[in-house]
Amino acid sequence: MTEVIINGKLPPPVRRSDGVIVPFNKDLIVKSLLKETQLVKELYNERPLTEAEARVIADEVQDEILGMRLKMLSGPLIREIVNVKLLEHGFAKQRNVYTRVGMPLYEVYKIDNSDGYESRENANLQPNPETFHKKKADFLSKESYLLMIPSHIADAHLRGDIHLHDLEYWGTRPFCQDWDLRYFFYYGLMPDGTGTHTSVAGPAKHAEVAILHAAKVLGAAQTNFAGGQGFFNFTVFMAPYLKDFDAKRLHQTAQMFLYEMTQLYVARGGQPVFSSIQIESGVPKVWQDAPVVSHGKKWPDLRYGDLEDTVHAFAVALLEEYLKGDAMGKMFNFPKPEVVQRARYWDDKEFEDVMLRAAELSAKFGSTYYDNMIPAYRGGEDGVSCFQCCAYSFSEDGKSENFQKKVMFEDGAHFSMGGMQVVTVNLPRVAYKSGGDEARLLEVLKSTMDIAKEALMLKKATIKRQFERGLIPFASQRPRGAPPAVDIDNLSLTIGFVGMNELVQHMTGYEIHEDPSAQKLALKVLIEMDKIRKSYSEETGEKFSIARTPAESAAQRFAVADLIHYPKFARDLVKGDLEKGLSLLNETKDVPVYYSNGAHVNVAAQLPLDQRLLIEQRFFPILKGGDIFHVWLGEANPDPEALMKLNMRLAKQSWVGYWSHTKDITVCRDCGYVGGGLNSSCPTCGSASVRNYSRITGYYQDVSSWNAAKRQELKDRYRVRLS
Repeated sequence: MTEVIINGKLPPPVRRSDGVIVPFNKDLIVKSLLKETQLVKELYNERPLTEAEARVIADEVQDEILGMRLKMLSGPLIREIVNVKLLEHGFAKQRNVYTRVGMPLYEVYKIDNSDGYESRENANLQPNPETFHKKKADFLSKESYLLMIPSHIADAHLRGDIHLHDLEYWGTRPFCQDWDLRYFFYYGLMPDGTGTHTSVAGPAKHAEVAILHAAKVLGAAQTNFAGGQGFFNFTVFMAPYLKDFDAKRLHQTAQMFLYEMTQLYVARGGQPVFSSIQIESGVPKVWQDAPVVSHGKKWPDLRYGDLEDTVHAFAVALLEEYLKGDAMGKMFNFPKPEVVQRARYWDDKEFEDVMLRAAELSAKFGSTYYDNMIPAYRGGEDGVSCFQCCAYSFSEDGKSENFQKKVMFEDGAHFSMGGMQVVTVNLPRVAYKSGGDEARLLEVLKSTMDIAKEALMLKKATIKRQFERGLIPFASQRPRGAPPAVDIDNLSLTIGFVGMNELVQHMTGYEIHEDPSAQKLALKVLIEMDKIRKSYSEETGEKFSIARTPAESAAQRFAVADLIHYPKFARDLVKGDLEKGLSLLNETKDVPVYYSNGAHVNVAAQLPLDQRLLIEQRFFPILKGGDIFHVWLGEANPDPEALMKLNMRLAKQSWVGYWSHTKDITVCRDCGYVGGGLNSSCPTCGSASVRNYSRITGYYQDVSSWNAAKRQELKDRYRVRLS
């Protein structure tokens, strides 16, 4: 390519993005405009530029460049000038697809110094080189997808009407997944999904290999998903490998798994794999007569029901290893132990040791999550159900098509439960828009949910296309002609919500806990949301669900957005430190204000536990997509027996499907002290080198990595004493 003098001037050379310096050539602008604006047909159903239009743009860009006193051009600078010209000529959509996405150098610098862009959006991400790289990639990806999706959906997200979760992964991966271990125990392990880039392992023949394969499944899966990974029925499906083990070997196997999962520091952006395991004390009714699948075969003469003693013993071993903690005495915060509650586990003294160990673990570390199958709406004895990620619920009814084939593992048929995407609705915003009129409230709710539904359907179409093209290879793998590991059509499309408490407060003048009228309206809104959900499922054939979303960042983001767009109302309703939040709002959006999560009572409300339970349990049967009941513990050393009694009452006498007991913890990095409470210095050695841990939404993590709103919520929590 030779230099060309134009009107007596020599244009400056161009430093291209690929690292090559070349002479300026306006024909390359024409060529790129003709190629890249083709994308408007696919994204916006509009026409690309014609060659004549592209040449007019290129001529004007050339004139601008010749009028500048530049010694060197760059590809990005030329593109900026082209974009200005596109806008001047009215080609806004064409400019969208031609624009260069990226971030200011200042933000890059801040990220590399553990500050700046979304530095505390996800408390599971600790500062390290992988995190810094992920944050820069996230910025680029989010900016790109907001340009690629329909503008009314992008605008609804940016305004704060809705929240598109995990936006950085919008076009490449689904949300979360609970895996059927039998699939890998029968077919073996291909971590890359194809066997091209990694070695392929045959089915595990020994317990240690089975445990390692299980850990690697969750590690590999997180490269294909945006959210948590887990195993339902974990203790049952592991039992065939453990059936002749004594207590020592069971404990060693359990310990191996916990260390493997918490030391797999390779998840998205360099973090521990966000994971969970469902711990059954025995063998559920559904699985009693199902043939064992392990060691690469299906055993026609061995049933899971034959292994109940092993399942029970392994459950005890797991919980006892969780209780020990790691070498520093800290908790194993992953995989989250989801201890299943069934009537017979409480009625039969044989299982009392599991229930006690679970309560002891809650008392020591707060780690245990309780997955309650007893309420009728869970369908736990006749179907398959689990909680995943931060309290999302997935299930398959016993009457569903091919259910029995999956139980029997016929021709590799297996369960695939998970979520495609979550879109959360800002309920306080719905109330503000309604003008205080209840009929109008339901209209605004429907129109906002319609946008969420449209976004979810778009996501499903995008991910299904990627899946069918083999671009989500671990999920789409088909070893030896097996069915795909993930049934992409069975993933839930979840509509979440934040701020029911503030919605009813705006409409009635009362928070949920303050008056029956507020509770009545909350139920009415949830029932309406479920009615709308059903209509979406009937219309599309898709699995829509309604859930309380964890909203680690969305509860803050919505509150901040409403302080900006609806200050007259939001200033009266947002929770947290409003004065401090307003003073910081011009400098940062990470401020200590938030909306209440889901349909939860205000965390600061000084209510007896029983009173809060009476209110919140009523929402669980409606929220089949997931909810959680939090017990914030105020004692440094809670009584395990008291917790066990409370667990039995919650399991057998309430509608709560999922709960946890949160204990605040201090860990000293000098002397190794681990104890209850949020201390600024070590009670034993006096060192200021301490870490505080507590539960953020649905997992434990170091408080220093929380965003300002969640740290404020931690201060605001009303804690109860059980003794």
